[in-house]
Amino acid sequence: MQGKVALLIVFAVLGDSSAAPQKSAPLAFPGLHDGRIVGGIEADRHEFKFLVDMRRGSHYCAGSIITPEWVVTAAHCSQSAPSGYTLVAGDHNINQIDGEEQTRQVVQIINHPNYNRPGFLQYENDIALMKVSPPFEFNEFVQPVVLPESGFVPSSFATVTGWGATSEGGGSPASLMKVEVPYVNDTTCNINYSGGIADSMVCYGEGGKDSCQGDSGGPLVCGDDQTLCGVVSWGQGCARPGFPGVYTEASYFTEWIRGSTVPIDEDPTPVETVTTCGGRIEASSANINFQVGGSIRADQRCVWTVKAPYDSLRFRLASSGLSEGDGIYLTNFANSVPGSQQRVSSIGQNYTVSAGLVIVTLAVGNAPTRGFSLQFFSSGFADATPDFSGFMQTSGETGNHTYPNHGGDYANGENALFIIAPATPKQRFISFREFDLEGGSGCSYDAVCVYNWYNGTYLLVTRACGTTLPPTITLEEGVGLVTFTSDSSITGRGFSFQWM
Repeated sequence: MQGKVALLIVFAVLGDSSAAPQKSAPLAFPGLHDGRIVGGIEADRHEFKFLVDMRRGSHYCAGSIITPEWVVTAAHCSQSAPSGYTLVAGDHNINQIDGEEQTRQVVQIINHPNYNRPGFLQYENDIALMKVSPPFEFNEFVQPVVLPESGFVPSSFATVTGWGATSEGGGSPASLMKVEVPYVNDTTCNINYSGGIADSMVCYGEGGKDSCQGDSGGPLVCGDDQTLCGVVSWGQGCARPGFPGVYTEASYFTEWIRGSTVPIDEDPTPVETVTTCGGRIEASSANINFQVGGSIRADQRCVWTVKAPYDSLRFRLASSGLSEGDGIYLTNFANSVPGSQQRVSSIGQNYTVSAGLVIVTLAVGNAPTRGFSLQFFSSGFADATPDFSGFMQTSGETGNHTYPNHGGDYANGENALFIIAPATPKQRFISFREFDLEGGSGCSYDAVCVYNWYNGTYLLVTRACGTTLPPTITLEEGVGLVTFTSDSSITGRGFSFQWM
């Protein structure tokens, strides 16, 4: 697809001149529809009270206020650190100060976890949330947008608004513009865009009426109450016949928006019970009941991966027959790296982890012990940790694994985890048989890391990239993690390894 990126590149350079150069990635995303208005008229002052001008030194993108602290925008506008962005509400002419503006610093950014992830269409899930401090003050000039309910039916016509070019590659008026655009059904739009339209996208526009370069993330609103029905995302050129603007469909993400901006309480009781030695748990709460009332062999190791929907996890040991030489460990797993760790030892005590992804490891000492019941409850805001692009957990004594397993190259933006935790406790070895990753100093682009569970913690043994096979790795207690991450450009064939 041809891109609407010329002005976006200029703004990125002017607004963030200190940013480190990209390795070999583009400065902007080809095809992104950058919110300029074609075929429209100047909006009335404060007609769109929820609209904000996003700035990185100068005008960059746009967004819509949903609460005093939160703004919804496009994910492709939100890939830099929060400190680089300011949001201005109550604005009309972005070159003038009228005294009605409210300027706020962005302090947190939540990009949709499946934006720009393997397995999704280009530009799918192009939505993000920005938190400001201090909060906006609602008044006659600044108000929140109306969020649609899930399943909201788009209207026949909608209004898109923004600052900027009034023709493809043209000039940019300083005053806010608007244009009414017609709905284009999904089937027609998908045919015109050769299958590039996802269910979470919606299309509006016609020849001569469209959004265009320079203001991604701005609102598309439906109805007299100006319900947010879309977020400006991408398109082919500007106002070209047969190529309407493509918007992130807001109703598709209503629950994610509310879950990310309104804290959720814990479940009153665990909703799931797990009794196996290890496994993957995806739930808002659960009981891990392992050999309750029964015995556990000496030197037993079990690993549970907990992926919760909210960003705070509270663990509580409800009952335990474990001895002092045994341990249950909670390891925060963020950015594909084992992080801070807590040992759970006291019945009834709360152990809180500020994350939605935790690895729970049972390590039994050199004598048999008794079972336990460990509960967890999640709460707070929607967890922004991306799900794994690849995952494998084995209890097999020996085996092998190839990644990716589809026969082609791995993708950009990978985030894979492979857990080696056989049922029988003994020393094991991991050896690589094939290895083809992007190279680089310090393996800072794409990398495989191996962590060995030893003496109550996960220790990094090797970080590898390029095409040289890593050395054979010893897992003293038979348990280990293999992680794989890739950046935004240059891929390879992947790798395969075996354990024995």
